[in-house]
Amino acid sequence: MRTQSAMLSSEVPSGSRITDFTVVQTAAGPLIICADSRYGGVWTWDPLRDVWQDRPLAFACAGDPVAAQYPDAENDIDSVAAVVSGGRVVLAAGGDEQGIALWDLESGELIRGASFNDDYTAAITAVRGEGPPLFVTATQYAEEVLVWRPSAEEPLTELPNDIGEITGLTAAHGHGLSMAAAGGADGVVAVWDLAQGESLASFYTEAGHVPAVSLARLAAGPVVAAAVEDGIYVWDVTGDPESDPVHDPLTGHEETIRSLDTVTFDDRCLAVTGGDDATVRVWDLRTGAQVGDPLSGHKGSVETVRTAVLDGRHVALSAGRDGRINVWDLHAMVRTWM
Repeated sequence: MRTQSAMLSSEVPSGSRITDFTVVQTAAGPLIICADSRYGGVWTWDPLRDVWQDRPLAFACAGDPVAAQYPDAENDIDSVAAVVSGGRVVLAAGGDEQGIALWDLESGELIRGASFNDDYTAAITAVRGEGPPLFVTATQYAEEVLVWRPSAEEPLTELPNDIGEITGLTAAHGHGLSMAAAGGADGVVAVWDLAQGESLASFYTEAGHVPAVSLARLAAGPVVAAAVEDGIYVWDVTGDPESDPVHDPLTGHEETIRSLDTVTFDDRCLAVTGGDDATVRVWDLRTGAQVGDPLSGHKGSVETVRTAVLDGRHVALSAGRDGRINVWDLHAMVRTWM
């Protein structure tokens, strides 16, 4: 068994559990924005310089008339996404007890506030890839799936939601398509065409709850990968929705999978997963094989994984209950595995 150590590892200064994080590419390099289990703002980490910074944010509901009755109220942030727009980093965030709001990350000022009557946040994602900066969000109770420009007070469009409660969300530009995908609490995975604002495909797994989804591309075309309790399913987005997955479910985690992301480089399409077994695992989506051995280094559940480019190398980042972010060198893993 080959053991790979994280190429970088750092702990959020608050010592809190990281509930979610996002990666945004700025002129100065990649910036990781973390939501932790404390109330208020977010933390950012510059991995190239190993610098953490506390980022206070204006209270999302400050403009709500009811806010005057709660002078000590703070933000409740569980989900985050970010884009660069107009030379600034725009943060979209919300939580289990807070609606969706937009901030200028540097100043902490609100771009779009929330109200006490807003439906709480189920999930938020930025639309990745080459294309206009956009956010896609999902609310908890109304179960609305909304597309936002980073400077807009109102959503650009609402996507038709036929799957009910949303538990995982992703979106991407690429290969002539702009798509969003979501996983539901009842095992349904939906894919939308963002340009047309309409449903593109839907799939079903009897495994139930789908905590994470990701869009990728194999030789045959775009695919959606979905993490469920017992493994990862991959479907051809443009194929027959009644068709079986591309291959058998990818299994190996000893406990429930919590997070999933995908990346393509050197003609390989990889999936990265994190789970309650405190491991990160890497998979080749074309062959269905696991790449190398499980990556260990976390104490407790790995609740978020993201792929990014760091100093010219494709990496996977993982975080969870231990408040630590680990960075894994995917290039080194692929070379060792070949």
